[in-house]
Amino acid sequence: MDYIGLKCPICGKPFTADDDIVVCPQCGAPYHRECYISAGKCIYEDKHGTGFSWKPPQEEEKAEPDIKRCPRCGAPNLKSALFCSHCGLPLSDSAEPPYGTPFNGNQQTHGNGSAQHGGTPPEYGNFQGQPFPFPLDPLGGVNPNEPINDVPAGDLAKFVQGNTQYYMPVFASISHFKKNRFNFSAFFFQGIWMLYRKLYKVGTIITVIQGALTIGYLFLMKYFVLPLYDKLYAVAGLTKDSTSYAMTAEQKTELVRQLYSLPTQQKMLVAVPFFFFVAALAIMLICGFVGNRMYLKYSVSQVGKIRSETSSPTDFAIRLQQNGGVNTTLGVTLGLCFMIIFFVS
Repeated sequence: MDYIGLKCPICGKPFTADDDIVVCPQCGAPYHRECYISAGKCIYEDKHGTGFSWKPPQEEEKAEPDIKRCPRCGAPNLKSALFCSHCGLPLSDSAEPPYGTPFNGNQQTHGNGSAQHGGTPPEYGNFQGQPFPFPLDPLGGVNPNEPINDVPAGDLAKFVQGNTQYYMPVFASISHFKKNRFNFSAFFFQGIWMLYRKLYKVGTIITVIQGALTIGYLFLMKYFVLPLYDKLYAVAGLTKDSTSYAMTAEQKTELVRQLYSLPTQQKMLVAVPFFFFVAALAIMLICGFVGNRMYLKYSVSQVGKIRSETSSPTDFAIRLQQNGGVNTTLGVTLGLCFMIIFFVS
């Protein structure tokens, strides 16, 4: 077969008459010799033994209309795939500048995937108040080969799956520049967000703590604190229809006097809901500030664990799909439970 003009599946450069071309004995895929030696194997190795046979691009498109080839490595992917199964390149149809071009005037990423920057960090995502540089790029402008805590960004994106446009730039910024971003989802939903993101162990602990604080606060307020305040208001000559704005100076003085005259046990009872509220707010803030770092650490550990337990790229991709992503059912169910508790109380 004449390979002149066809593209090498690894480097993507067309073959010329002067090139040293080698062909995979299993599937017939052609490569530059240096590309094949550098890769150490045929990129279609996982398809060997399945009847797969490499075809020139024109023939393959006719024979396999549901296949979309990666523009970087040439590997075949399903048309519905968001990422290349071989190199992790986003397969979005949106117009994207080639990787290696600057994010702005000061920075650029390099071919090995690592970021080298002079001065300020690149504007991953929206860190400088600017819109996302690649709004339709599943990785938010991050090179899929760029290492994030020694794990390729493409692998992390396959594990995260949902909202990668937000998480991948944040992960890259944390990894390279120790610059975090406040996670409002983690702030508002704490343990529910963690369980939704499959951080089951810490998510269960936070959910139980927040649930106990919430139930304890509502219970004490409804059955002890509010009835006690009703009695104090009555002693001060106020009714339930009275407001603090209508209180006279004498009534305010009497109310404070009655409050200070309460037994120590009742004073503590009045103060406990306030401490419950402060503790719950503190947990919310902690989750908001450390949520992204926690999720990055969890994702990196899981991807590394899956890689060590799988031997083929196909099994690795399947495990990422199964173990990653989100648990929508659990997140929605817990959210509804908390809403019911508030409404019933």
